[in-house]
Amino acid sequence: MRQLPSFALAAGLATCLAAGAAPASVPGEVETGPQTAGVSGAIHHETPRVRPMAVLTYEVFEATVDHADLPECPVVLAKEGRFCRLVLRNDALHVFAFSEDGDQPLQALIEYPLGTTIRFPG
Repeated sequence: MRQLPSFALAAGLATCLAAGAAPASVPGEVETGPQTAGVSGAIHHETPRVRPMAVLTYEVFEATVDHADLPECPVVLAKEGRFCRLVLRNDALHVFAFSEDGDQPLQALIEYPLGTTIRFPG
């Protein structure tokens, strides 16, 4: 079994580093003025809505997320018929595992803090 420190993987992800995390939004005033009357409202005052879980396909992931292709999945995600992609975000490595079949849906996701050793088969 090979071991590869996560910082070694991170070094190859210059494109992911360049795409820093977006700052979090701050809730605004409830009273927005006449220009937005009836258009906007404070979302934190609404009753939470239950939303069905959506399926993330590789087609959508590839088009919207800066990532690096992994030649193989880490041991904990490795299964026949899967491929993995790596994302560096917020001082952690995120490994996404997708199915090779059909629409290639996301099957698993794991986060590794930087400095963690990631084990690969082989």
